[in-house]
Amino acid sequence: MSSVAEADPRGAIRELASRELRNFVDGEWREATSGESFDVLDPATGERLTTYACSSPADVDAAMKSARAAQPAWEQTAAAERAEALYALADLARKHAEELAALDALDAGKPISASREDEIPGAIDSLRFAAGALRTLNGPSSGPLLGDATSIFIREPYGVVAGITPWNFPLLQATVKFAAAVAVGNTMVLKPAEITPLATARMVELAGQVLPPGVLNLVLGTGPVAGEALARHREADLLSFTGSVRVGSQIGAIAGEAVRPSVLELGGNAPVLVFDDVDLEPAIEKIATAGLYNAGQECMAAARLLVAESRYEDVVAALAARAARQVLGDSLDAATQLGPLVSADQRDRVEGKLARRSAESEIVTGGSRPEGPGYFLEPTVVAGVSAGEELAAEETFGPVFTVQPFKSEEEAVALANGTEYGLAASVWTTDAGRALRVGSAVKAGTVWVNDHLKLAPEIPVSGFKVSGYGSENGEAGLLSVTRLKHLAISHQ
Repeated sequence: MSSVAEADPRGAIRELASRELRNFVDGEWREATSGESFDVLDPATGERLTTYACSSPADVDAAMKSARAAQPAWEQTAAAERAEALYALADLARKHAEELAALDALDAGKPISASREDEIPGAIDSLRFAAGALRTLNGPSSGPLLGDATSIFIREPYGVVAGITPWNFPLLQATVKFAAAVAVGNTMVLKPAEITPLATARMVELAGQVLPPGVLNLVLGTGPVAGEALARHREADLLSFTGSVRVGSQIGAIAGEAVRPSVLELGGNAPVLVFDDVDLEPAIEKIATAGLYNAGQECMAAARLLVAESRYEDVVAALAARAARQVLGDSLDAATQLGPLVSADQRDRVEGKLARRSAESEIVTGGSRPEGPGYFLEPTVVAGVSAGEELAAEETFGPVFTVQPFKSEEEAVALANGTEYGLAASVWTTDAGRALRVGSAVKAGTVWVNDHLKLAPEIPVSGFKVSGYGSENGEAGLLSVTRLKHLAISHQ
């Protein structure tokens, strides 16, 4: 499928999707039985790509029972064999990388270059990382801690993991979740966001070629029906969710009611602290790139700039000029830098926040829909926002930057910490002492200095405050899908 992005790509993907877009349970494709269907739309055109049948609670039950039946044998499979299966899947994904990239781009409307250069390689790398890391997980030291007995600490899988993934990084997030879970001996039932199932379904099919039946299952459907049935299912030993704070709090409540653990990676509103000693030209280029990646539909996006008062006007002007140069276009055009938002609803939400901005604020550039089909929105810079207003305090999730001035380091930190989020932040300065002080004072799971949105499978992602709990990626991500057992062997 190497020419998928050149010769009638949407026709090719539509044919592929209509053939494969079903539930994948116990190693085979199955039709869902709810009687309801869902249309998958192309964000770049608004046209229907394909339609799939939605899962009922009975369909979810069948998938969970399949995962439960497969789990004991998978847990007992040697670590080396589990690793080899993930390496084999990584090889398959590399072989089908162009096809996966096209599906991923059409799913979320992101530029094909982002899928080709970042997300598909990132997914493959996540598989390889999990395959290697599963054999070297750390734990507490064993020994005669009780005097007359030897204490041994064992990391074991939870059992069956229920995974629910978001629409902004459909393939990458799904792969990160299942790679960690199945690496350590769990089985999984995965439900992708209803509007972006294409790439995940294809990856799960590839996984079916190397994983035993039932180890990785896929159910398609809506959040209120399939998602809730999955979260509430009695066979779910661990809930793993990535998405909005609103839905994440509901998932957490469901887990709490059943006294089950959960891993939640939720929203963010990353502060970008720009101090007066920074070299603006390279800084603005990095900030703009990190703020407009995937049309700003990234929970770590560099969207909320806090700027030293003496550099405020310079930053506003430079950022507006850089945003205006961003190339909007079709998702499958290699020249495109900014694709559409994922849906009409998402664009409406972003536009609503822009419309409700304070009277004192100013749209310096962008803020409008370009002519033509699809869910596009111009890259936008809003200056003069106040700390408490919606546009600055809440996650925008669109190609929108806000810029606020600060007078002192203390005020900068207070503004950075002045929202309910705590997922990521960045500090821009040439002063090493300031970088350490401010980086330590900002309450976020990830803080970059003189960069933003730099990630790798080895690096854990952890949310503070309402941005979630537990970790994904890195060894911490694998530990999050295991539980610690103490085995005490008496010397008598």
